[in-house]
Amino acid sequence: MIPKIIHQTWKSSALPPIIKSIYEENVKNLKNKGYEFKLWTDKEIIDLINDNYPNFYNIYAQARTGVQRGDISRILIIYHYGGIYIDLDVLVMRDFAELLDLNCDKFYISYEPIGQTKALYNDDKYICNAFFAANKNNIFVKRLLDAIPININCHGNNIFSKFDIFGGNYIKMQIESFKKSNNDDIIYVIEDRELIYPINDLKLDNMPFTENDWNMVKTGEYPMYPIMIHYWIHGDFESKNLLDTFKINKKLNFNENIYKFFSTLYPNIAIKYNNHIK
Repeated sequence: MIPKIIHQTWKSSALPPIIKSIYEENVKNLKNKGYEFKLWTDKEIIDLINDNYPNFYNIYAQARTGVQRGDISRILIIYHYGGIYIDLDVLVMRDFAELLDLNCDKFYISYEPIGQTKALYNDDKYICNAFFAANKNNIFVKRLLDAIPININCHGNNIFSKFDIFGGNYIKMQIESFKKSNNDDIIYVIEDRELIYPINDLKLDNMPFTENDWNMVKTGEYPMYPIMIHYWIHGDFESKNLLDTFKINKKLNFNENIYKFFSTLYPNIAIKYNNHIK
């Protein structure tokens, strides 16, 4: 059984304004559907590791980026408690129970948008770990957890010089390996990725999908009727400074503030398409 707990992580309990706005919108949309929200701070994650997975403390401490620590911690959290992990830049539009069977013991995950993965990786099936769900002590999530120290022992600490070491590509490789010798009914990769990732990264300009993606973000209208929207804010990278300085305009609605944020982050792209967007 997958508990109705939404797990998310941040360095502290103080969220940047645009992230806090998304978080509050999710709470408003899901609280009356029986979901509990758990925001994990860096300190709470370290406490979880020290109390239950002490052999992971050095691994977590050696991670060089917030992305690497986040990839490790979300696996630990879902294994230990079960539930649904989503990045903080994810807006939930519909009840996850409309897509996931929460009464079963499965691992759910999906692919990044096809346009994005072809542009960035020349791959049309790139696993994304901005969302995944599983029951507590899930067999496959244990595989993800156990393989982390094995990979480090094989490749040495230099493994942390790479970006995506325990993220989507790692999960994809573990899925392929797991299915060779286990019941693959435990793993469910959601093929209809537009239900999970309806827009591509908005920094991707001059693509067939760019104008349409900006239009959906501006209007808040998503024809595919998705379960959630991942905004690809990249808090450790290009939006790092803007996250702390951007102010929510209370005269604007939620979607207008989101659009204003991205127009500030990527002004040259926003100007290019603004004349065409309704």
